[in-house]
Amino acid sequence: MLLLAGASSSTAPLWVPLLVAAIGVIGTLVAGIAGTVIAQRWANQRDDKTWARERLREQERWRREDETRTFEHRREAFEECYQAVKALAKRAYDHGYGFDDTPELPFDWNSDAFAKLQRLGIYADRISFGAANRAYNAAWSWGMRTKYDDPDDPEFYECQQKFDDAEHDMLVFMRQALSIPEGDLSLPPPGYRDEADGPDGDDGAVEEEPG
Repeated sequence: MLLLAGASSSTAPLWVPLLVAAIGVIGTLVAGIAGTVIAQRWANQRDDKTWARERLREQERWRREDETRTFEHRREAFEECYQAVKALAKRAYDHGYGFDDTPELPFDWNSDAFAKLQRLGIYADRISFGAANRAYNAAWSWGMRTKYDDPDDPEFYECQQKFDDAEHDMLVFMRQALSIPEGDLSLPPPGYRDEADGPDGDDGAVEEEPG
């Protein structure tokens, strides 16, 4: 009896180390897997944040590029319209002095300026577009009302003065729309002449009529 009891007491604890070892291995595996998952999650979060920052920077770069392109398109539209309206006024001036050798203006003599004015409407604000439209109408009316080779006609200079005034407003509002800084506001804007200076096209005035 004593021998059996001693044998039982000496063999029973053998499974305990095995269980402890198994628990240790399982714990190590679980800890390793959990650590890997957590590390991967942190890495994913860092990658997501990095990607989000890169995406924001890329979007900001695209926004600046779009703004730059839009500004360039606006500047070109303003400049082209201004030059076309000036050319329209010069044609009216030349017609009044007989410099264009055309007793009757062609029916499409205003087509280029009209097309440039329509393009300006895509980019311009209401104020600057309204000023450009008034200048265009003034130049068109000047040409339509001017008698060929008769600069002494009083209506010629009335129309010229009206165009001068409209051109001045057009140039001022265009420069404001393009955020061009001004110096002395009591002076006319650069590029504008407030008096007729001969047949170089830097003068004119026209009554406002639909173009």
